[in-house]
Amino acid sequence: MRMLKMCFNWKVLAGLTVVGVGIYAVAPGLAAAALPILLLAICPLSMLFMMKTMQGDGRDDGPQAPETGVALSREERLSRLRAEQANLAGQSDALEQETRSQANGSALTGRVREVRPKPSRRGQDLER
Repeated sequence: MRMLKMCFNWKVLAGLTVVGVGIYAVAPGLAAAALPILLLAICPLSMLFMMKTMQGDGRDDGPQAPETGVALSREERLSRLRAEQANLAGQSDALEQETRSQANGSALTGRVREVRPKPSRRGQDLER
């Protein structure tokens, strides 16, 4: 019984009970047909309800400054994004230059560096 308490949300159970009573009050002949559907709906509805409650209130006040926790203005966000973009462009340029220099170095020697297997942890060669 304790396991069922963890699986089913009481609000979903109460809501489906109200729906069932409402169906019985309006159309008593449909209550027997609706009962299996309501029973099958308990699990997915409970999961959806629990996922919604785990997300919190769902409000997003926008980006906040990490050091102050205060919401940033549009101009501040834009300036930070531009600075980050410039930083990433610099990193990209540096990587391109490094790649070009490595490609030029292997082209000048006319061969690719030979890669040899490292010895195993026990100190034995892998070639044996």
